[in-house]
Amino acid sequence: MKQQHYELPVEMIHVQEWTPSEQLEPFHWHSNLEIGYCVSGKGWFYFGSKTYEVEAGDVFIVNNMEPHIAQSSASEPSRYLFLYFDPALVEDREKELLAPFVYQPQKFQNKIPAGAQGTAEIGALMHAIQRELRQRKSAYRSMARSDLLKICVLLLRHYGNETTSKKFNQAYNVYVKLQPALAFVKDNFREPIELADVAQHINLSVSRTGHLFKEALGKGYKEFLLSLRMTEAKKLLLQTELPVTDICLQCGYQSLTPFYRSFKLAVGLSPHEFRKQKSIRALMDDSYE
Repeated sequence: MKQQHYELPVEMIHVQEWTPSEQLEPFHWHSNLEIGYCVSGKGWFYFGSKTYEVEAGDVFIVNNMEPHIAQSSASEPSRYLFLYFDPALVEDREKELLAPFVYQPQKFQNKIPAGAQGTAEIGALMHAIQRELRQRKSAYRSMARSDLLKICVLLLRHYGNETTSKKFNQAYNVYVKLQPALAFVKDNFREPIELADVAQHINLSVSRTGHLFKEALGKGYKEFLLSLRMTEAKKLLLQTELPVTDICLQCGYQSLTPFYRSFKLAVGLSPHEFRKQKSIRALMDDSYE
């Protein structure tokens, strides 16, 4: 599944209605921060290797470091409101409100279940922001930003403010420094890039750049690069008829042997077995999770 970078409209805050496909689509990521609210229906929400079942009233938190995708139930398709915003809208007021978005993906619970304190209010505030942005009455941007800050306060209270201000500032500084590195890798993972190339791009030492990945993501640079390449390889194997040799080259590998080895270790199947398994399942079942 390919991780895609979707650019948002010029507005620094944007609300979008969306009904996910019943078929599992490629993972994607955004440059801005994201909050999802399930208005109706059921389905699943995937964050890397994490899977959450979805029902109406659930809230989901997504930062700009974690690939994700939602999928609808075939019998009861889910419908969402998604709120995207530039972190600068919050940083200018009180950057501590961004604490719920500065997380290590493996350790973070992205879902706030329906019925938990604050979820209904978050949903109502997202609807209010949507109305403001649609109607565009006087000072609508200020009203939308005010409601966004209220949402961030509710999220902070849900996740708890257990870290000290010093620890948050340290985590936040790592988060900010890593953003250009992540964007560079996501744009160039199809090339034979090394950690040294990333370090040069962000003007830091190789050692410090490696530590940034560990601190912010909980995984090293090589693991992050591998996850991007394997996601792309699986997408090409399932959605195209390209020869495996071509897929290997398009995923940043220079020869088949390391590609086969990496794929088998990451997926548990060879590329040919993975493609064949999908073909068999497609004949037996019209869904693929």
